[in-house]
Amino acid sequence: MRNHSLGGNIGALLHRCKKLETTLRGAGIPAFLACMPLALLAFEYALLLRQKNANISRISRRIMRWQKTVLELSAHEKGRSEFIDLDRKMRGDIEGACDSMRTLRDLCVQICDMFTAVGYESAMLKRGRERFDATVDDACRLSQALIDSVDAHDRRALAIRQQEHAIEQAGEASAAAHAARVSAEA
Repeated sequence: MRNHSLGGNIGALLHRCKKLETTLRGAGIPAFLACMPLALLAFEYALLLRQKNANISRISRRIMRWQKTVLELSAHEKGRSEFIDLDRKMRGDIEGACDSMRTLRDLCVQICDMFTAVGYESAMLKRGRERFDATVDDACRLSQALIDSVDAHDRRALAIRQQEHAIEQAGEASAAAHAARVSAEA
C-alpha cells in the first residue's frame, strides 16, 4: 500500500513539473530552462538511488561476512553441531530482506518509467537504475548463497547429531547387555 501511495505521489509531482514546464515554455522561457523542475527532480531521485545503492552494498558486505561465519562454524567440530537453524527463522529473515529489496527495485523501475512517460530522459537516472538493479541482483544472489550455506551446514550438523545419538544409544545398549550378562552369570 505504501509503495502505491509513494509511486502515486511521485507521479503527481512529475505531472505537476511537466505542466509547469509546458506553462514556462508557453510563457517564452527557453526549453532548457523550462525543463529545470523535471531535471532537478530526476537529479534528486538519481541521488536517492545512489544512496539506496550504497545501503544495499553495505547489506551485501554483511551477508558475505555472515556467510564466512557460517563456513567457519561448519569447519569447527564444536560449532558444526551447535549452530542449527531448526526453526528456519534465519532463512525467513534473509528471504524477507530479499523480498524487500526486490520490492524497492520494482518501485524504482516504476518511478523511472514515470519519468519516461512524461517525456523526460536522464542518462544519470538510467545509469543509477542499472547500478541499482545490479546491486539488488548481487545482494539477492549473495543471500541465496548464504541460505544454501546455512542449509548445507544444518544438514551436516543434524547428521552429526544423529550419529552421536546413535553411538550413545549403542553404548547404552551394550552396557545394558553387559549388565544383563553379568547378572545372569552371577
